Amino acid sequence: MSRYEDNLKLLGQKIKKLRKSKGFSQLNLSVKLGITREHLSKIERGATFPSVKVLFDIVEILNAKFKDIADF
Repeated sequence: MSRYEDNLKLLGQKIKKLRKSKGFSQLNLSVKLGITREHLSKIERGATFPSVKVLFDIVEILNAKFKDIADF
């Protein structure tokens, strides 16, 4: 696996962990983000990279800091 793929998986894992710690389901968060649950699932699995807008929206909606999901 490449470093890019490793980092993508780490990002997804951090998003998932933060989402769960804040009590959001994939469906709840995806609706607030304006994306499908399937797209959020792909982000959390590291199968696709979210847009910068989606990343910042995740941080804002989950009342977190960017470093909470991108510190790896």
